[in-house]
Amino acid sequence: MASAHEASVFVSYSHLDDEFKKRFDTHMAQLHREGVRTWFDGDISPGAELDPNIRRALKQADIFVALASPNYLASRYCFETEYGFALRKAARKKLFVIVVLLRQCQWRHTRMARYKLLPKDAKPIDQWARRGDAWEDVVEGVRAVVKQFRMVPQAPDAPKKPKALAPTRPTKTKPASVRPRRVTSGKAAPAAKPQPKRSVKLAGKRARPIKPRKC
Repeated sequence: MASAHEASVFVSYSHLDDEFKKRFDTHMAQLHREGVRTWFDGDISPGAELDPNIRRALKQADIFVALASPNYLASRYCFETEYGFALRKAARKKLFVIVVLLRQCQWRHTRMARYKLLPKDAKPIDQWARRGDAWEDVVEGVRAVVKQFRMVPQAPDAPKKPKALAPTRPTKTKPASVRPRRVTSGKAAPAAKPQPKRSVKLAGKRARPIKPRKC
């Protein structure tokens, strides 16, 4: 068995079935000692907003227990809002859903027919000769689901990001002096060709040719 990490059970019920809810919570006492905590809207402190607290509890819940009855199906908030939210979360494999049948109702014609109901053989609790036996059967069913939940490996904590190191200043280095490379080859360099002399024109008149002098 995996480590007994805490399991959160959201109990969805109609306020008209408050007595059934109290009996359920009483029979859950031993599971409470074993790290299973139940939550229902009676846990909301006076003056707090109802919907945000219920939505937060539904998001944090691991197991959803619906106390089904004609009152539950007649409550749009219980059946459509709370139970509908639970089904969507269960479809993502993030929640276990349990349906406890308090009184006979039209559950077979609803989405509750997808699940195996408690108590045994989907016999409503109010039809049991000894209701204490019915509640014990329900709690044993919840215990089995809690065990199944605890067998699922929990996601490890996200690794901490390493601290960013302070940037180091680059060390200044003097550039090495580079001497010009002398290129030598086996052949002698060709001699430079003499450049032709440029003729210089004298300014002024055109020079006359000098005649030879007679002695």
